Amino acid sequence: LGQAGLPDPRREAKVAQLFADLGLDALECSVTADLAGRLTASVTICRTHFTQDEVRGLTDEVSRICRRDMDTPEITHCRTVTMLTFGERPLFTVEFGAAAHAASGQPVSGDALDQFCDTGGRAQMLLCDGMGTGRAAAVDGQMAAKLTAQLLQAGFAAESAARLVNVALGLKNAGQESGATLDLLTLDLYTGRAGLFKAGAAPSFLCRAGVVRTLDGASLPMGVLPTVTGRSTALTLDVGDTVMMVSDGALCDGSAWLCDQLTLSTRLGQ
Repeated sequence: LGQAGLPDPRREAKVAQLFADLGLDALECSVTADLAGRLTASVTICRTHFTQDEVRGLTDEVSRICRRDMDTPEITHCRTVTMLTFGERPLFTVEFGAAAHAASGQPVSGDALDQFCDTGGRAQMLLCDGMGTGRAAAVDGQMAAKLTAQLLQAGFAAESAARLVNVALGLKNAGQESGATLDLLTLDLYTGRAGLFKAGAAPSFLCRAGVVRTLDGASLPMGVLPTVTGRSTALTLDVGDTVMMVSDGALCDGSAWLCDQLTLSTRLGQ
């Protein structure tokens, strides 16, 4: 259960009027504020395609009406309608990067990852590693990563998403010893506050001003026990910080080489 937000009828009327003036009568329109006071404006109109210039113009007008710096809307096209969701522009932006390599002699990797910014102003980085090797591990890893990403996009917190994925893996494996690790970083792009949730995952690394800190915690993978035994760590990130998440295969020779590479990259501004 969640609170959708506090409605703002005055701004709703102005946003609806903006679209009406453009000949796009709103089928539904809402402007709400969450508990932190951040605004979200959602408008549903008859199916319409917009150019990039038109989207930027709409964003500027909605920002002026709401007296907030709104971000480019998320646009969803259904059969006969188009939904536009405007959110306040976050303070921080993130850069994502990824690299993967299957184990020697294996056609596929048991690792699966996803990185995205959701509509709630959060950046999500997740890495799942299917237990074992080969196709069976790849199936568990991909299933865990995909389901976790869908739950996060639907608004679930890390611990809740992990519990549901744990149940799904347990049902799929039907008592067999298999499962997947979960490494998940959730970053609030408005405040810089982040949470790192680990379930059987390898250590992660935070590089700040050339100094590397290891983020670790004892836990078990999902799908092994009826309940998840994960570990959560709270931290605050700032401009220039780098977080690196790896599967256990990247640490076969220890973590010293990785810490050295992070330090060097930071000093070189890469």
